[in-house]
Amino acid sequence: MLGGNVMTVGGKTRAFTLVELLVVISIIALLMAILLPALQRARGEAHELFCMSILRNLSLAHKQYLADTGKYLPHTSYDPSDASGLMSCPWYDNDYFRRSLGLPLVSPEDKKGRLFDIQVWKANAPRKFICPAASYAIKHPEEGLYPIDRSYGVNIDGDSSAATGGVSGDLFDKEGWVKRPSEKLFMADALDWWIGYAFCMKYPEYGENWLGYETYGMTAYRHYGRVNLLYWDGHCGQLPGDEVMNSPGLWDPLK
Repeated sequence: MLGGNVMTVGGKTRAFTLVELLVVISIIALLMAILLPALQRARGEAHELFCMSILRNLSLAHKQYLADTGKYLPHTSYDPSDASGLMSCPWYDNDYFRRSLGLPLVSPEDKKGRLFDIQVWKANAPRKFICPAASYAIKHPEEGLYPIDRSYGVNIDGDSSAATGGVSGDLFDKEGWVKRPSEKLFMADALDWWIGYAFCMKYPEYGENWLGYETYGMTAYRHYGRVNLLYWDGHCGQLPGDEVMNSPGLWDPLK
Protein backbone atom coordinates (compact mmCIF):
# COMPACT_ATOMS: atom_id res chain seq x y z
CA MET A 1 0.00 0.00 0.00
CA LEU A 2 1.17 3.49 -0.84
CA GLY A 3 0.56 6.57 1.27
CA GLY A 4 2.27 9.87 0.66
CA ASN A 5 5.96 9.03 0.28
CA VAL A 6 5.62 5.82 2.37
CA MET A 7 5.14 2.28 1.07
CA THR A 8 3.67 -0.55 3.19
CA VAL A 9 4.62 -4.11 2.18
CA GLY A 10 3.59 -7.17 4.23
CA GLY A 11 2.74 -5.07 7.25
CA LYS A 12 6.11 -3.34 7.21
CA THR A 13 6.47 0.32 6.40
CA ARG A 14 9.32 1.63 4.25
CA ALA A 15 9.79 5.23 3.10
CA PHE A 16 10.64 6.02 -0.53
CA THR A 17 14.27 6.86 -1.01
CA LEU A 18 15.30 10.19 -2.50
CA VAL A 19 16.55 8.40 -5.61
CA GLU A 20 13.18 6.71 -6.14
CA LEU A 21 11.34 10.04 -5.83
CA LEU A 22 13.73 11.67 -8.28
CA VAL A 23 13.20 8.83 -10.77
CA VAL A 24 9.42 9.25 -10.58
CA ILE A 25 9.69 13.04 -10.98
CA SER A 26 12.04 12.58 -13.95
CA ILE A 27 9.62 10.19 -15.66
CA ILE A 28 6.72 12.63 -15.17
CA ALA A 29 8.84 15.51 -16.53
CA LEU A 30 9.85 13.41 -19.54
CA LEU A 31 6.24 12.51 -20.30
CA MET A 32 5.23 16.18 -20.06
CA ALA A 33 8.06 17.17 -22.39
CA ILE A 34 6.85 14.60 -24.92
CA LEU A 35 3.13 15.31 -24.66
CA LEU A 36 2.97 19.13 -24.34
CA PRO A 37 4.34 19.94 -27.83
CA ALA A 38 1.90 17.44 -29.34
CA LEU A 39 -0.99 18.97 -27.42
CA GLN A 40 0.07 22.48 -28.45
CA ARG A 41 0.33 21.36 -32.07
CA ALA A 42 -3.14 19.79 -31.91
CA ARG A 43 -4.51 23.02 -30.45
CA GLY A 44 -2.87 25.05 -33.21
CA GLU A 45 -4.30 22.79 -35.90
CA ALA A 46 -7.76 23.17 -34.33
CA HIS A 47 -7.30 26.96 -34.51
CA GLU A 48 -6.40 26.68 -38.21
CA LEU A 49 -9.51 24.66 -38.97
CA PHE A 50 -11.79 27.00 -37.04
CA CYS A 51 -10.26 30.01 -38.79
CA MET A 52 -10.81 28.34 -42.16
CA SER A 53 -14.46 27.72 -41.29
CA ILE A 54 -14.85 31.44 -40.51
CA LEU A 55 -13.34 32.35 -43.89
CA ARG A 56 -15.77 29.98 -45.60
CA ASN A 57 -18.67 31.78 -43.91
CA LEU A 58 -17.24 35.13 -45.01
CA SER A 59 -16.88 33.69 -48.52
CA LEU A 60 -20.57 32.73 -48.60
CA ALA A 61 -21.51 36.27 -47.54
CA HIS A 62 -19.19 37.66 -50.23
CA LYS A 63 -20.85 35.46 -52.88
CA GLN A 64 -24.30 36.51 -51.68
CA TYR A 65 -23.27 40.15 -51.97
CA LEU A 66 -22.11 39.51 -55.54
CA ALA A 67 -25.38 37.72 -56.37
CA ASP A 68 -27.50 40.53 -54.94
CA THR A 69 -25.56 43.53 -56.29
CA GLY A 70 -23.61 42.22 -59.28
CA LYS A 71 -20.40 43.52 -57.66
CA TYR A 72 -17.60 42.23 -55.48
CA LEU A 73 -17.71 43.31 -51.86
CA PRO A 74 -15.92 46.70 -51.65
CA HIS A 75 -13.24 47.13 -49.02
CA THR A 76 -14.80 50.49 -48.13
CA SER A 77 -18.40 51.70 -48.32
CA TYR A 78 -19.43 55.35 -48.49
CA ASP A 79 -22.67 57.12 -47.67
CA PRO A 80 -23.50 59.14 -50.83
CA SER A 81 -25.53 61.61 -48.76
CA ASP A 82 -22.48 62.54 -46.67
CA ALA A 83 -20.47 65.23 -48.44
CA SER A 84 -17.74 65.18 -45.76
CA GLY A 85 -16.74 61.60 -46.55
CA LEU A 86 -16.64 60.79 -42.84
CA MET A 87 -19.46 58.30 -43.28
CA SER A 88 -17.18 55.69 -44.80
CA CYS A 89 -16.85 52.29 -43.24
CA PRO A 90 -14.82 49.12 -43.81
CA TRP A 91 -16.12 45.98 -45.48
CA TYR A 92 -17.37 44.31 -42.31
CA ASP A 93 -19.78 47.20 -41.59
CA ASN A 94 -21.43 46.88 -45.02
CA ASP A 95 -25.19 46.40 -44.54
CA TYR A 96 -25.60 43.73 -47.24
CA PHE A 97 -22.63 41.79 -45.93
CA ARG A 98 -23.80 41.84 -42.32
CA ARG A 99 -27.29 40.70 -43.29
CA SER A 100 -25.76 37.74 -45.12
CA LEU A 101 -23.86 36.80 -41.98
CA GLY A 102 -26.94 37.20 -39.78
CA LEU A 103 -25.39 40.12 -37.89
CA PRO A 104 -27.22 43.26 -36.74
CA LEU A 105 -26.58 46.36 -38.82
CA VAL A 106 -24.18 48.99 -37.56
CA SER A 107 -25.72 52.29 -36.52
CA PRO A 108 -24.82 55.44 -38.53
CA GLU A 109 -23.04 56.79 -35.46
CA ASP A 110 -20.84 53.71 -35.08
CA LYS A 111 -19.98 53.81 -38.80
CA LYS A 112 -18.10 57.02 -38.13
CA GLY A 113 -14.46 56.30 -37.42
CA ARG A 114 -12.87 57.38 -34.14
CA LEU A 115 -10.05 59.12 -35.93
CA PHE A 116 -7.69 59.52 -32.97
CA ASP A 117 -8.37 56.13 -31.39
CA ILE A 118 -6.05 53.18 -31.94
CA GLN A 119 -9.21 51.16 -32.66
CA VAL A 120 -10.79 53.45 -35.26
CA TRP A 121 -14.03 51.52 -35.73
CA LYS A 122 -15.95 50.15 -32.81
CA ALA A 123 -15.65 46.39 -32.30
CA ASN A 124 -18.90 44.76 -33.44
CA ALA A 125 -18.28 41.07 -34.22
CA PRO A 126 -19.21 38.04 -32.09
CA ARG A 127 -16.30 35.86 -30.93
CA LYS A 128 -17.32 33.15 -33.44
CA PHE A 129 -16.12 35.41 -36.28
CA ILE A 130 -12.66 35.91 -34.75
CA CYS A 131 -9.75 33.61 -35.57
CA PRO A 132 -8.84 31.82 -32.30
CA ALA A 133 -5.16 32.56 -32.99
CA ALA A 134 -5.84 36.33 -33.32
CA SER A 135 -4.76 37.08 -29.76
CA TYR A 136 -4.91 40.87 -30.02
CA ALA A 137 -8.53 40.80 -31.19
CA ILE A 138 -9.51 38.34 -28.48
CA LYS A 139 -7.89 40.46 -25.76
CA HIS A 140 -9.58 43.72 -26.85
CA PRO A 141 -13.38 43.30 -26.81
CA GLU A 142 -15.82 46.20 -26.50
CA GLU A 143 -19.13 45.57 -24.80
CA GLY A 144 -18.80 41.83 -25.40
CA LEU A 145 -17.97 42.16 -29.12
CA TYR A 146 -14.63 41.84 -30.88
CA PRO A 147 -12.66 43.76 -33.56
CA ILE A 148 -12.83 41.58 -36.67
CA ASP A 149 -10.39 44.00 -38.32
CA ARG A 150 -7.69 42.56 -36.03
CA SER A 151 -8.53 39.12 -37.38
CA TYR A 152 -9.09 39.53 -41.16
CA GLY A 153 -8.31 42.11 -43.82
CA VAL A 154 -9.27 42.70 -47.48
CA ASN A 155 -6.67 43.21 -50.20
CA ILE A 156 -6.75 46.75 -51.61
CA ASP A 157 -3.96 46.37 -54.18
CA GLY A 158 -4.80 47.38 -57.73
CA ASP A 159 -7.35 50.11 -56.98
CA SER A 160 -5.29 53.14 -57.91
CA SER A 161 -3.57 51.57 -60.91
CA ALA A 162 -6.94 50.40 -62.24
CA ALA A 163 -8.42 53.88 -61.97
CA THR A 164 -5.43 55.79 -63.34
CA GLY A 165 -4.69 53.18 -66.00
CA GLY A 166 -8.14 53.44 -67.51
CA VAL A 167 -9.08 49.87 -66.59
CA SER A 168 -11.97 51.10 -64.51
CA GLY A 169 -13.48 54.46 -63.67
CA ASP A 170 -14.77 53.03 -60.39
CA LEU A 171 -12.33 51.88 -57.72
CA PHE A 172 -14.92 49.40 -56.46
CA ASP A 173 -15.96 48.00 -59.85
CA LYS A 174 -13.64 45.03 -59.39
CA GLU A 175 -15.88 42.42 -60.94
CA GLY A 176 -15.14 44.13 -64.25
CA TRP A 177 -11.35 44.02 -64.03
CA VAL A 178 -10.04 41.40 -61.58
CA LYS A 179 -8.07 38.95 -63.71
CA ARG A 180 -7.82 35.25 -62.80
CA PRO A 181 -9.92 35.63 -59.62
CA SER A 182 -9.22 32.02 -58.60
CA GLU A 183 -5.52 32.93 -58.20
CA LYS A 184 -5.80 36.36 -56.59
CA LEU A 185 -5.92 37.11 -52.89
CA PHE A 186 -9.11 38.79 -51.67
CA MET A 187 -9.05 38.36 -47.86
CA ALA A 188 -6.61 36.88 -45.36
CA ASP A 189 -5.58 36.63 -41.72
CA ALA A 190 -4.56 40.15 -40.76
CA LEU A 191 -4.24 42.81 -38.07
CA ASP A 192 -5.87 45.54 -40.14
CA TRP A 193 -9.13 45.74 -42.10
CA TRP A 194 -7.11 46.29 -45.28
CA ILE A 195 -3.93 44.59 -46.48
CA GLY A 196 -1.51 45.15 -49.33
CA TYR A 197 1.68 43.70 -50.74
CA ALA A 198 3.77 46.67 -49.62
CA PHE A 199 2.80 45.95 -46.00
CA CYS A 200 2.83 42.14 -45.95
CA MET A 201 6.33 41.77 -44.50
CA LYS A 202 5.66 43.38 -41.10
CA TYR A 203 4.33 40.39 -39.18
CA PRO A 204 7.70 38.70 -38.46
CA GLU A 205 8.72 41.89 -36.64
CA TYR A 206 5.49 42.84 -34.87
CA GLY A 207 3.59 39.57 -34.48
CA GLU A 208 0.14 39.82 -32.89
CA ASN A 209 0.64 43.43 -31.82
CA TRP A 210 -1.51 46.23 -33.19
CA LEU A 211 0.29 49.56 -32.83
CA GLY A 212 -1.71 51.73 -35.21
CA TYR A 213 0.27 53.45 -37.97
CA GLU A 214 3.33 51.17 -37.64
CA THR A 215 1.26 48.07 -38.27
CA TYR A 216 -1.15 49.36 -40.93
CA GLY A 217 -2.04 46.84 -43.62
CA MET A 218 -0.33 43.92 -41.87
CA THR A 219 -1.02 40.35 -43.02
CA ALA A 220 -0.82 37.82 -40.15
CA TYR A 221 1.08 34.53 -40.57
CA ARG A 222 -0.37 33.27 -37.33
CA HIS A 223 -0.73 29.58 -38.19
CA TYR A 224 2.83 28.30 -37.72
CA GLY A 225 4.11 30.80 -40.26
CA ARG A 226 1.22 30.22 -42.66
CA VAL A 227 -1.79 32.34 -43.55
CA ASN A 228 -5.37 31.30 -44.25
CA LEU A 229 -6.82 33.22 -47.17
CA LEU A 230 -9.83 33.68 -49.39
CA TYR A 231 -9.54 34.20 -53.17
CA TRP A 232 -11.66 36.52 -55.30
CA ASP A 233 -13.63 33.62 -56.75
CA GLY A 234 -14.67 32.55 -53.22
CA HIS A 235 -12.55 29.49 -52.52
CA CYS A 236 -10.31 29.29 -49.44
CA GLY A 237 -6.74 28.10 -49.05
CA GLN A 238 -3.54 28.38 -47.04
CA LEU A 239 -0.06 29.53 -48.04
CA PRO A 240 3.33 29.77 -46.28
CA GLY A 241 4.26 33.30 -45.26
CA ASP A 242 7.40 33.28 -47.42
CA GLU A 243 5.34 32.53 -50.52
CA VAL A 244 2.89 35.34 -49.76
CA MET A 245 5.72 37.82 -49.12
CA ASN A 246 7.51 36.88 -52.35
CA SER A 247 4.54 36.69 -54.71
CA PRO A 248 3.48 40.19 -55.84
CA GLY A 249 1.35 38.57 -58.55
CA LEU A 250 -0.82 36.98 -55.87
CA TRP A 251 -1.81 40.47 -54.75
CA ASP A 252 -2.20 42.40 -57.99
CA PRO A 253 -5.66 41.75 -59.49
CA LEU A 254 -4.61 43.36 -62.78
CA LYS A 255 -2.01 40.72 -63.71
